[in-house]
Amino acid sequence: MRKHYVLPQPAYAHYVCYPEMLGHYSDFPQHAERRSEGFLNSYNLHMVFDGEGYVFQEGERIPMKRGSGFLFPRGAYQQYGSDPGQPWNVRWVHFATAISLPMLEEADQSRGYFFTFDPEAGYEPVFEEMYRLSTAYENRSEPRLATLLYEILVTLMQNSEPLHGSVPLEIRHSIRLTADRIHSECERPWTLETMARLAGYSSYHFLRLFRTTMGKTPNRYLSDCRMARAKLLLASTELSVAQVALQSGFNQSSYFIKVFRQLEGMPPNQYRRLFSS
Repeated sequence: MRKHYVLPQPAYAHYVCYPEMLGHYSDFPQHAERRSEGFLNSYNLHMVFDGEGYVFQEGERIPMKRGSGFLFPRGAYQQYGSDPGQPWNVRWVHFATAISLPMLEEADQSRGYFFTFDPEAGYEPVFEEMYRLSTAYENRSEPRLATLLYEILVTLMQNSEPLHGSVPLEIRHSIRLTADRIHSECERPWTLETMARLAGYSSYHFLRLFRTTMGKTPNRYLSDCRMARAKLLLASTELSVAQVALQSGFNQSSYFIKVFRQLEGMPPNQYRRLFSS
């Protein structure tokens, strides 16, 4: 199967990212590309969902299999292809972007970024919608195409790891599950030790893994969750400030008011007057 789409330049010139070409190849053992330096003036993202293939970087042949991918920057030399015996199921997109992401910066600096990703993180429905919009392209589809591409890039940032990364994907997944539990039960008296125990790690390792995966410490994440809960309760209920504090994980309303004022620049009651429906 070969799905291959070429999109016209967008009428609106200020999208943060936009696909130029995209496609989906499976059961296509002849798929192989070799592009000289400076040939392709766009980023080139390939993600393997099944089968096998390869990519060359500085003379090294890097195997690609389910959950592997690569990103080439603009103008880079590129050589890659499908394994003839076990053709890869690969989804790909060439795109332009004005945003700065660590993944893109890594590709720019090293002339190629090679990674593993979680194939179950919801990429395929997003790609399928992009294919559908590209099949019957209309100008009004431009914002959605740009949004879908951005979703792929950001999801990839959250659910990928360099091929020789420090935190394997299964560990990142377990940390995110722990974070979801903390978010949904932020009113509990969490400590670093109880959060680490929930995840199954020592406090030291949990702190390092959580900061790497979530971009903030567990305590900062917990505080953010509690403040989000408090703001929702203030805006959508008639609970007293003391009740809001308790249901958001703050044992003392005086401490809650102090923290709220520091973060929001106003006391809880004023926030309620401004945002309550």
